[in-house]
Amino acid sequence: MSAVQARWWRGLDDLILESLPSGSRILDVGCGDGALVERLVEGGLDAVGVDPRAPARPRFIQGRLEELEPPEPFDAVCAVMSLHHGDLDRVIPSIARLLRPGGRLYVFEFAWETYDERAAAWAQAHDASGADRTVEGWMTEHAGLHTGATVHAALTAAFDLDSEQPRPYLARMVDAPELEAEEQRNIAAGRLPALGRLWLGTVKP
Repeated sequence: MSAVQARWWRGLDDLILESLPSGSRILDVGCGDGALVERLVEGGLDAVGVDPRAPARPRFIQGRLEELEPPEPFDAVCAVMSLHHGDLDRVIPSIARLLRPGGRLYVFEFAWETYDERAAAWAQAHDASGADRTVEGWMTEHAGLHTGATVHAALTAAFDLDSEQPRPYLARMVDAPELEAEEQRNIAAGRLPALGRLWLGTVKP
């Protein structure tokens, strides 16, 4: 399992497994290396992943979501750090189309536009990679991506979102899971912005 990919969906796997009945069909949109799909299968779900660069293995589809024509609808769809660079006008309706009535949605994304001097100072203090974590560098790096607000607006057009949870992001970015609880405390105290977003919802009738 890829630790690089797993850090983004850490905790979401348990949430999905706890909330869906065993055997439920779930599609991972932008599945990357497929580690989340494999984890969900291990947990008893009928999971499938789609990504232009998906692994060449069973349960994975190398292609575009918009072209997917499954034999039956899915009970749920998840998307982890994949919507911010997608064509939302095509991707979001496609997700809704692929879900059965009442199908569930699980999305983990980031509101990169909320990155500020507090976040930059924290990241620079804990990131050993040498990357440019200044606000100016961050904004330049992410300028071509959809903001969290844009992704949220697109989701609300097709889904009834029943939960929007601010989540830590910086500790995952610097690959320091031991710092996530500290980041969460700083968010709660207003000392850091919550860049992470967890959205849960149901496809609109």
